Amino acid sequence: MMMSIEDRLNLQELNYKYAYYVDNFEPDNWAAIFAPDGILDESAFFDDAIFTGREAIRAYGAKICDTVDHIVHLINNHIISDLTATTARGTSVSLVETMRKNGERIRFHVRYDDDYVKIGDDWLIKRKILGKSFPFENVVAG
Repeated sequence: MMMSIEDRLNLQELNYKYAYYVDNFEPDNWAAIFAPDGILDESAFFDDAIFTGREAIRAYGAKICDTVDHIVHLINNHIISDLTATTARGTSVSLVETMRKNGERIRFHVRYDDDYVKIGDDWLIKRKILGKSFPFENVVAG
């Protein structure tokens, strides 16, 4: 199936919204871009970090808000594939910088493997799996 420009732009924007909502501490909006039974899998980074369903994802986002002062995702190299009328896959990479409320700064290099689903007129994240593309590092202020 040929991917329309509209589908491509909607899927790219979905990926950017994922970063924007978590970076701006909006857990309700962050969870809403996932399918109702969506999965966020960060188990490559943290134990017990597979969240299923919007409420679990929203609660995890709220936990991020409680423990992090600053966070920024620089997402790029978004490749979309396997498009059908209602599904697609995507990969991207991200550099993620965080400053936790305890002053700790951590830098993550992340690879995202995504499954998307179209429900009605909206593209949503069905499953997002985070992987390490480079070991995380503690950043020490100079």
